[in-house]
Amino acid sequence: MSANTLNPAVNNQFYDELGERWYNDDEHIIALLRAESRLKLDYVRKILSTHRSGPGARILDIGCGAGFLSNDLATDGYAVTGVDQSVGSLSVAERHAPSGTSVNYRPADAYALPFPAASFDAVLMMDFLEHVDEPGRAIAEASRVLKPQGLLIFYTFNRTLPSKFLAIDAVQLIARDCPKHFHVWHLFIKPQELKEMAARAGLSVMGFQGLRPRFLEWPFWSSLLKRRVHPEFSFQFTKRLTLGYMGYALKEPH
Repeated sequence: MSANTLNPAVNNQFYDELGERWYNDDEHIIALLRAESRLKLDYVRKILSTHRSGPGARILDIGCGAGFLSNDLATDGYAVTGVDQSVGSLSVAERHAPSGTSVNYRPADAYALPFPAASFDAVLMMDFLEHVDEPGRAIAEASRVLKPQGLLIFYTFNRTLPSKFLAIDAVQLIARDCPKHFHVWHLFIKPQELKEMAARAGLSVMGFQGLRPRFLEWPFWSSLLKRRVHPEFSFQFTKRLTLGYMGYALKEPH
């Protein structure tokens, strides 16, 4: 068995082909990301508020996709910049950007961000770190563009057998349209590994928060039976970090 078979490359290409399916397709795996984003937005708002990063603060959303988080944060009054390598996704994000808000989108390489050092009050890395081969390098670059005492807020998957089953195998039973290698297990990141990457980048992780689907509610079972994501499919916070987890880190002062 070849090394490529054991550790396949993650498929980041299909995002560019989704178009409006980002927002309206309930048979594609992207509908699960759409549902999950509602809870992630709550978490981001809470962390920003707790650390007094109020409206007007500059936020960079790395791997912003079609703007699920960026557009809502711009509506809240934040000055948001969303970057992604998928030009097609950025076009969708722009079409859905709320008028009269401070949000802009541009293609960028997360390993070489086109911004000066200390440019942002907060950087988001949501559903991003498990899509790159060198997450530590991406975190270091995010730290570079953060102001001292700035916030890095992230979401990724723990590298456990339950996460492999849920985030790779089980979702194929819920969504009819699942591109091959949309997630690959070897790129999932254990919380301790993430803490160590952050520390090397001058960031101190302040806390983790687990997420999981609401398994015992009808929208979950309806989605499983019909193989299309129910409009009310939802996620909840949990103390366990076995599956997906969020967290935030502070950039240490010079």
